[in-house]
Amino acid sequence: MPGVLITVFQIIGIVFACVGGFIVFAMVTPFTYRADVAYHGTPDVDVKAGWLLGILRIFVTYTDDKPKILVKVLMFTVFDSTKKKKKKKKKKSRKKGKAGALARTKKKKLPKDDDSKPFEIEDEDDDTHEKSLREKFIAVMDKITGFIRGALDKIGTALEWLDADHRRLYGFLWTNGMKILKKVKPKEFNARIAGGTGDPATTGMIVSYASIGLGLAGIDTVKLEPDFENKGIDADVDAKGFFFVFPVILIALKIYFNKDFRRFILKKQ
Repeated sequence: MPGVLITVFQIIGIVFACVGGFIVFAMVTPFTYRADVAYHGTPDVDVKAGWLLGILRIFVTYTDDKPKILVKVLMFTVFDSTKKKKKKKKKKSRKKGKAGALARTKKKKLPKDDDSKPFEIEDEDDDTHEKSLREKFIAVMDKITGFIRGALDKIGTALEWLDADHRRLYGFLWTNGMKILKKVKPKEFNARIAGGTGDPATTGMIVSYASIGLGLAGIDTVKLEPDFENKGIDADVDAKGFFFVFPVILIALKIYFNKDFRRFILKKQ
């Protein structure tokens, strides 16, 4: 009997040692990533990420309007967005007996008219029915611009409606959000963004607020090239970095268990 207990304790100790070793390994192993993003009329995205010294790898691509997400553990593919799940086809059961025979006799074929021509839909000009990707992007950009302008007009009065609890929550989220951003932000980051909305005033406003936001985030490697005459955008972004997962998880848990966050955001008492 003592020998059995010793064996059980040895197995438990081995299990705890393996779990603890994995936790330590995960804590000291950084999550690495690299992203190359370009937009010149059409988006082109190539993102690669890895964790646990390449045991877990993630690939995200978007080329020729075809997104793809691939997740691998060691040499095994655990997720591939291009593979569709096979759906089992249900076999249609034929009615038997007189009821089935009667139902089949009721099915009649429509007579063919030799003089009639098949109904055809005339092809219309594709330009009148389908917008180009650039035109869609400009339309979305106009909506975003209108939303931003409306939001900025309301911010001044909205702040007066916030009570002390809300102000404390937003200050807490801002502080901890910036902590997460500082930990996960790229170590190497270069970007060039050129474009405009067609409205000089709107373009200038967007560039001004974008510059302020980049300054607050401590990002000084973004080159903004406003175009005050034309609509459209061209962009090239290259980012590379790493971060440790556990500090980010701890900050996220701190946010999640914050009483104001749970009360106002999660609606939990």
